[in-house]
Amino acid sequence: MLHKTVCRIMFSLLPVFAANAQAEDVIQILTQNYPPFSMSVSGKNFEREDGIEGIDKEVVVELFKRAGIPYQMTLRFPWSRLQEMAEQQPDFAVYSLSRNPERESRFKWVGPLSEIQLVLLKIPGNPITLNNLDDARQYSIGSVAGTSVSQYLEKQNFTVKNVLSNAPAKLQAGEFDLWATTNPAGDYEARKAGIGKLELAFSISSTQLYLALNRETPDEVVQKLQSTLDQMRKEGFIDQVTARYLTE
Repeated sequence: MLHKTVCRIMFSLLPVFAANAQAEDVIQILTQNYPPFSMSVSGKNFEREDGIEGIDKEVVVELFKRAGIPYQMTLRFPWSRLQEMAEQQPDFAVYSLSRNPERESRFKWVGPLSEIQLVLLKIPGNPITLNNLDDARQYSIGSVAGTSVSQYLEKQNFTVKNVLSNAPAKLQAGEFDLWATTNPAGDYEARKAGIGKLELAFSISSTQLYLALNRETPDEVVQKLQSTLDQMRKEGFIDQVTARYLTE
């Protein structure tokens, strides 16, 4: 009788154990306000799931659905903290992150999702002329902390003012002379803010954006995501989504 009672208890707990196992397998995907790749529909700094839109957001959602991998997506800030969480916590991932030698060993990578140009932008009519990057040292530069362009400039011993939000408006107001950002994100954000198209002061380099997963993510999951993304690109899905956002 005791044996039967124990068995009934164990079987009754199976759904609980199964639910917990499934919960542990859910990948927590983090992202930030980074138009047009990922952004809050309402303009807030915290959103979930359908409250997020953007090129890479749509690609990542389609990617996980096709691959059959459960996920939850959250948009929040600051960007540097999101990267730390994805690096330190199993079953976490972050996008859109540029892949460079400093970050390479910290994550497992799926991509590329998109391509960007690291740039210095200025207000139209501003007489600043840069023949090389060193020419920018005499001007004040604003950027979002933790981004690839701000990190690059800081490693080159530039002083960069941290801008949490509304960078185009702050550039227009003269809070700094140059905005260190990426295109098409910079142009998109300025247009949405009603500032209009900004002028390119200097193009630093180009890089690609990826989905970065915690190092403990199983290799078979990474491989499944990568092969699925490759198929989506082959079908033209990524180009179609990109065109929809950049030709508005």
